Amino acid sequence: MKRRFSIMLAVILVLVFSALAGCSNSSTTAGEAENEKKINTNLPALPEEIKERGKFVVGVKVDYPPLGYLDETGKNAGYEIDVVRKMAEYAFGSQDAVEFVAVNATNRIPFLTSKKIDFIAATLGTTEERKKEIDFTTPFFEGGAITVVPKGSDIKGPADLAGKKVIVIKGSTASLYLDAEVPTAKQIKIESIADAFRAFKDGRADAVLHDVVLMSELIKNSDDYTMVGEQVAVDSPMAIGVRKNEPKMLDFLNDALEEMRKEDYFKSVIEKYMEPTGDLDPLEMVPRP
Repeated sequence: MKRRFSIMLAVILVLVFSALAGCSNSSTTAGEAENEKKINTNLPALPEEIKERGKFVVGVKVDYPPLGYLDETGKNAGYEIDVVRKMAEYAFGSQDAVEFVAVNATNRIPFLTSKKIDFIAATLGTTEERKKEIDFTTPFFEGGAITVVPKGSDIKGPADLAGKKVIVIKGSTASLYLDAEVPTAKQIKIESIADAFRAFKDGRADAVLHDVVLMSELIKNSDDYTMVGEQVAVDSPMAIGVRKNEPKMLDFLNDALEEMRKEDYFKSVIEKYMEPTGDLDPLEMVPRP
């Protein structure tokens, strides 16, 4: 009797564990299947190392609303962030399959070339000088730099910056523009935009020359400052930076950006983060079908 009971108990335990294992396998398979649905199989293959890792490691801005910043919960947010998340979905089936690394205008290219990150999505304007160091994808955002001055200033545009103290972000396209076009401007080069605007409010300079999107965001509720003159450095649209001699990564990113353009994804993202301001129409800054 005891022997028969032991056999029955053993059979029951086997059946229970088999059922549990089946449930576990079904759950895993369902999750994998869901990811498979999201992966875009029409895109080129990723480099094997990144494919095996199962996520991107990307250099992004954390102080540059509305393109790349930390929201009130400390989570990465912004136009560029959502573009990278979409790429992670295309590649790995999940928008969370990405590790964001905070970079600034000075260290973003060194971080890339030293392989601390896979690519740069950090308000990186394409310039001939930078093309000597890295490769660029097709542009996915276009906007120039604008001059910001105190209201009542006699500075009416970039040409009036000659001989003036001008705050710029170190390594930015605005700084490169002044080097080439207004060499007598006295550049005050600062690492972060928060420090730059703080220095401007403290009266350390006559003007700030920087990205029109960020400047419009910073002064939209201000009675003390205004944007003047035309945009400059408009021939340096923002793109993703990739290491030289990595054609697989470049091909994947370019095709992913093209897929987003076809889906009109950029429109939905820019509308999420930017509203039209004055003559500034965000929809004119992003690729459309």
